[in-house]
Amino acid sequence: MELWVRVVMLSAVSLFLFIGIAIGVDTWQFRSASEAGTAEILSIRQEIRSTEDLNGDSTSIISYYPTIRYATNQGAYYEAETAEALPEPIAVIGDRVPIRYITGSQGQVRLDRGALRDWLIAGAITGVSLIFFLITLIFTRREIPEI
Repeated sequence: MELWVRVVMLSAVSLFLFIGIAIGVDTWQFRSASEAGTAEILSIRQEIRSTEDLNGDSTSIISYYPTIRYATNQGAYYEAETAEALPEPIAVIGDRVPIRYITGSQGQVRLDRGALRDWLIAGAITGVSLIFFLITLIFTRREIPEI
């Protein structure tokens, strides 16, 4: 196999491996520095995205982003809009949702969906990328002629 094909294949697989590791590091840093709590939903912002396929059919995707109020363990109250959409079924204003927050940083808050859900994406991307990386190494190895 030619060298440029090997470089392209290994580069693409390495990029996905790097992305999986980066998501894992971000998750680890946030979970180790954050505290668990609950928050009250104050309002919900609806975001509609439309996509159109090749046939001209349009599909709308609706996401709901809550603005929440939460109290830290030190007694300070904060309000923030989460960067993550609410999962199905959609909560309503006044409901309480589990969160993780970094103390002293108002904008550092995420919906808490559990440790398994947090690690699932990073683990899946890293695991699949590692498998493809090994497969690529095996099938693109150089053949050494016998003497």
